[in-house]
Amino acid sequence: MLRRVLSIIKRTLYPFYFNLKCVNKERVRGLKMSPLYADGMILQCNKPLRIQGQACSGEWVTVRIAGHMQQTCCRSDGRWEVVLEAILPGGPFRMEVSTPKKQLVYKDVYAGEVWLCSGQSNMVVTMRNYLPENRDPNNRVPYRYFSLYPFALTYPGKWAWGVNRCINRYRYISYTGWRECRSPFLGDLSAIAYYYGEELSSRLGIPVGLIVNPVGGTAEYCWIERHVLQREFPEILSNWYENSRVTKWMKERAIENIGKSIPEQEQLHPYHPGYCYEVCIRPIKGYPIRGCIWFAGESSAQLNDSVQFERLQELLIRSWRTDWGECFPFNYVQLHGMNYENAFGKGTKYYYSEIREAQRKLLKKIPYVGMAVSYDLSVEDNPHFKNRRPMGERLARLALHYTYGQKDIVPCGPQPREAWLHENLIRIKFDFASGLQTSDGASVQTIKVAGADGKFYPADGRIEEEQLLVACPEVQSPCRVHYAFDAYPCKANLVNGNGLPAAAFEIEITQ
Repeated sequence: MLRRVLSIIKRTLYPFYFNLKCVNKERVRGLKMSPLYADGMILQCNKPLRIQGQACSGEWVTVRIAGHMQQTCCRSDGRWEVVLEAILPGGPFRMEVSTPKKQLVYKDVYAGEVWLCSGQSNMVVTMRNYLPENRDPNNRVPYRYFSLYPFALTYPGKWAWGVNRCINRYRYISYTGWRECRSPFLGDLSAIAYYYGEELSSRLGIPVGLIVNPVGGTAEYCWIERHVLQREFPEILSNWYENSRVTKWMKERAIENIGKSIPEQEQLHPYHPGYCYEVCIRPIKGYPIRGCIWFAGESSAQLNDSVQFERLQELLIRSWRTDWGECFPFNYVQLHGMNYENAFGKGTKYYYSEIREAQRKLLKKIPYVGMAVSYDLSVEDNPHFKNRRPMGERLARLALHYTYGQKDIVPCGPQPREAWLHENLIRIKFDFASGLQTSDGASVQTIKVAGADGKFYPADGRIEEEQLLVACPEVQSPCRVHYAFDAYPCKANLVNGNGLPAAAFEIEITQ
């Protein structure tokens, strides 16, 4: 019992010991910056530029770039921060960071738009998988990326000798440095991130930088700091391998990777709560960004608990914003679809529809978030759909409309605003529904209506201007209506005039 208690304490405190140890080393070594500060970096333009680093306690640190200069005294914990005036888009610049004992010089630096691209495997899938489309962009301004990638993937199978030890020491991630989004580096870049950045670069005409750090198979709690989970969601931390709040296949994959039938409590894995935060977020925390795009949720879809997913996703967004000290835009993908029984065998159950609805609800709970739809791009038996360009472009629409003020760009497909009963018909009103139509010219598909008993029946729908009129004779007193609410809603066909699909939804009907 004592050994188990000590191992839990070790797992809880090791990240803090690890970071304190790093700071102590820097007190000896002196000035140091995050690996993101490197030659060729893109710095966020058009807002006060916060630069952070480490140095010896009490040392004066000077930062110079583009005619701006700031000084500060390093704190007793070995960390420092300066805030410079906003820099206009452009470059190349030279940035100097110096103390009386050391100087760091960064060349070929540009100011532009910087976005974090994170999540799980659908954000991981690289341009190498799309060789026919693997081409250099036509942009005339710098378009670069910095990738944080795991050296041991969470694919089926036992890891090689020594991997477990590295993971326990939080040495799971390698860095590419800043690279141009062109040959020969393009094949290593996330395809969705690439198409997202390409659209921003083309539309804005200024430098764009992407920080790409997804890890396949992870759930939301993997990306939230442990002490935040301890305060807000402690139930996810207890006895991970037997915890009913953890997806079964994630436990099985961790056991398979680690190579032990029952892993010791002190053996870590990237799927453990807070692990990806330590290796993928902490090293970049505070680097100036405009916002984040996120694609994840499938690892939570095997659990019939969309409330847990919603709580954790909201906690992730709010905690990252706290880390950066600003309410930056956070745009995410509404989960795709799949015929899970065809893919994984009969008896398998995934709750895709419930996760999609939880994602849609977050739009009303959290400010400055946006959602792009993906179910129409899905393939029946594979969670990694092939057509990546539309997904990147849909995420870019959200940023261009909301963040950059390009109101002529429609940000998304129809979003349900309200549903009410009028003369035996259910009327559904949408936002972003100009030119409301079906993608195939047929009648509206995948609509169902339920009464007080909660049983849903197929319904007929027709479009009248920018509203959807729904009839369901089987339900005398309709209470709820949903659309595209199947795990694989391949027949859903409601779009707006820009061809953007309507969000999957379930909403209450007012009388």
